[in-house]
Amino acid sequence: MATNNVLTLRHWAALAALLVAFALSCAVAAQRTGGVQTWWSKRGPVVPHESFPADCSLCHEGQGWRSIRADFRFDHERETGVKLDGAHQDAECLRCHNDRGPVALFAARGCAGCHENVHRGQLGDNCESCHTQTDWRPNDAIAAHNRTRFPLVGAHAVAGCWRCHPGAQAGNFQRADTTCLACHAGDLAQALNPNHAAQGWVDSCERCHIPTQWTGGGFTHSAWPLTGQHASAACNACHQNGVFAGTSSACVDCHLADFQGATQPNHVSFGFSTNCEQCHNASSWNLANFSHAGVNANCVQCHLADYQATRSPNHALAGFGQTCEQCHVSTNNWGNVNFAHPQFPINNGEHGGFACNQCHLQPNDFQSFSCTHCHDHRQSEMDGEHDDVNGYVWQSSACYQCHPNGKKD
Repeated sequence: MATNNVLTLRHWAALAALLVAFALSCAVAAQRTGGVQTWWSKRGPVVPHESFPADCSLCHEGQGWRSIRADFRFDHERETGVKLDGAHQDAECLRCHNDRGPVALFAARGCAGCHENVHRGQLGDNCESCHTQTDWRPNDAIAAHNRTRFPLVGAHAVAGCWRCHPGAQAGNFQRADTTCLACHAGDLAQALNPNHAAQGWVDSCERCHIPTQWTGGGFTHSAWPLTGQHASAACNACHQNGVFAGTSSACVDCHLADFQGATQPNHVSFGFSTNCEQCHNASSWNLANFSHAGVNANCVQCHLADYQATRSPNHALAGFGQTCEQCHVSTNNWGNVNFAHPQFPINNGEHGGFACNQCHLQPNDFQSFSCTHCHDHRQSEMDGEHDDVNGYVWQSSACYQCHPNGKKD
């Protein structure tokens, strides 16, 4: 019995040694030794080698079967007719060639033959529509998403997938709610300037906001279009105390202080209308386009100070009339003057280029003047041709009966 027991122990020892030898010859130990082709216990048993070359040293090195030659190269396309692209070039042979069955069987299934569909079939079976053979990172995901019912634009294009698809980290992209409130309920609760909830603005965010940013110009101020300076004005500049409904669109209701403080000219003293858009636009107060229709055309009503301050010549001292347009023919500037010289015309004669003080010798005295002040009429000069006018009082009115253009002949 003792002998039998000893034989039995020796039998089990020999059997164990054979199992170890088999394990070492058919599988690499659990510890990986490096290299893309190093065998890993999770891959399963080694694929049968019946069709492999008899020269083991072509692939293996050392005394055992654990290590693959460092210079091992296998031209998969030349030897099998199947080209390996991208990450497949560095994949372990056992990833495809193992004891699960003929590799052709799995290759016929496409990507799904080797790769589990972590998307649970929710994105279809065509992996190439998002992935390439380089890595698992999706290819042109934004463009692909734009073919769905919710194109990704603005801030949505850079948001993490999991922000809308909570299971995205595990590949679960089940149908998501596309309403703004589904993702932005927290933003709505914090929107206090103005208070969205108090105003009843609790849905349809796209009526006011755009995907680029919350402060974007998506809001259509339909009742009163916001242009110029109004486009950048804060809401509470017109909508006081958080009240939006029924706000007046009359300019003066917001700009009464501007109207009352306007001094160039003084809007109040001149009785200007409070209908600001008659003269102003929304871009700037200075870009006024005042229409004089219906306004008193008497220049001096606005320009009395200009009249009184004029010194060359002194309008008030010389007794000039206050009908400014008789001399000032343009509203562009004061210097564009066309004085009619009502007693006798001089503009087209020899006197047209004269300065006023060449004939009007006394400063600001424009009444005492006659031709003889400048032109001495000796009797010898007046004989003959002037016989018919002898006895005239030689004033300018008499001279101009014969010399209408201020010329001698």
